[in-house]
Amino acid sequence: MLFVARTGSRLLVFVSFLIQQHSLGAFRYGEFGVVVVLSNLSSIVGDGGLQIVYLREGSRDNKRLEPYLAAILGAKVPLLLGSLVTLAVMASFTSHPSVLFLVGPAFALLVATSVANVLRSTFYATGEMRYEAIETICEGAILLAGTALASFGHLGLPAYLWAYAASYLFTCLFAVWIISRRYFRPHIAIDPVLVRRLIRMGLPFALVFFLNTVYFKIDVLILTALRGDTEVGYYQAGYKFLEGLSFIPQTMMNAVFPALSVLHLGAADSMRQAYTVTLRLLTAIAMPLAVALAFGAMPLVNLLRVYPQSGPAVRILALALIFLFVNNTFVFGLGAMDRQKDSIILSVLSIAVNVALNFILIPLFPRSTGYLASSWATVITEVFLLVAGYLMVRRQLGSLPWARALVPTLVSGGLMIGIMGVLSGQNVFWVAPLAAGFYVASLWLTGGVSPQELRTLRGSLGRRLAPEGEVLDDG
Repeated sequence: MLFVARTGSRLLVFVSFLIQQHSLGAFRYGEFGVVVVLSNLSSIVGDGGLQIVYLREGSRDNKRLEPYLAAILGAKVPLLLGSLVTLAVMASFTSHPSVLFLVGPAFALLVATSVANVLRSTFYATGEMRYEAIETICEGAILLAGTALASFGHLGLPAYLWAYAASYLFTCLFAVWIISRRYFRPHIAIDPVLVRRLIRMGLPFALVFFLNTVYFKIDVLILTALRGDTEVGYYQAGYKFLEGLSFIPQTMMNAVFPALSVLHLGAADSMRQAYTVTLRLLTAIAMPLAVALAFGAMPLVNLLRVYPQSGPAVRILALALIFLFVNNTFVFGLGAMDRQKDSIILSVLSIAVNVALNFILIPLFPRSTGYLASSWATVITEVFLLVAGYLMVRRQLGSLPWARALVPTLVSGGLMIGIMGVLSGQNVFWVAPLAAGFYVASLWLTGGVSPQELRTLRGSLGRRLAPEGEVLDDG
């Protein structure tokens, strides 16, 4: 249910992106991307890692949700003020004077996002995804409506940021309403002792999220410094295709994370089994998406009227898709096993690799093609993360059955590549579904993911949930 809702929401968000890049042009869209990056980086200060602590601890004991949420909401006030200062300072150091005038709407987006993410974690912690599904679809619809209004009304760049903020504001209001009716009445409490304890638990997560955000966004800042906003616009437009599909592993791991957090406290075999099934399933999903995106990059870009220069970037970034899916399991898995320090090390190493690759590769590429260098840097860094992440998870869970996961997927993926290669002269929009059908059939025959394993994963999720009447005190 959540996957279907996220898919629908992502389609709405993607249409919003198409309107934005068409209305703003490459230069202004690149500037918009810089502002969003600064907002994302500043938001870490406002979160402090508290959202993931709330989710993890609330999943292990639903009775903690009410006092933890009250304390976290109380702590948000000074933390978000710190985010505002951070955002303003970073904006003042950019080479874009106009960015300073966008601090207001960017901060509104930051506040709405930060509060919404904490509130919606209540639904993940209790396993009641129907509410998350509703607000996810509504978020996308509100964003699309606001983006269309900003575009057709020629309201300027700030209006696009306000559209994003409005979509998350809806989530805040909807979540408060549902939590009040279903669980308890949300309120703000000043509890310095509890807040200090939560912040101590959250700081490693905050550092991990900060480093991950830097990893995913630092190339934009490097590219804008070395080549300017136009190339950033091309790169950001191409990256949207990768970003648009990244919701799949994030959605799945968000749903599985509470179960893994609980299983980690029990038998190691159960944890290993649930983790490896999740790993195999994500690998199996990623392969056909990566192949279809690589072969269909240019036709898709032309059909959607995205900048033509973004087509080669999409084709390159498609290679990173498989690694991105798998690497999500490492990040969430280490968090569920209370191995935040390993996540920090992994993030630091990935940033170092990504920054070094961008500074090395961008100057080697001709003018106006530096964004392709950033695309290759992303692919190479994801490969590095695959190796490093596996070694860290292996230390906790032991050797994982990689052959069991890879051989059926590689064989089936090779068949799909062969079909699309032979029929490359035909319309990719009917060739891709045909090849994907053969991929699924081959995966089923080779046993890539068995029905028994899916039942095991579903059982692991189900066992962690309390009976409905015991989820929480009625408040």
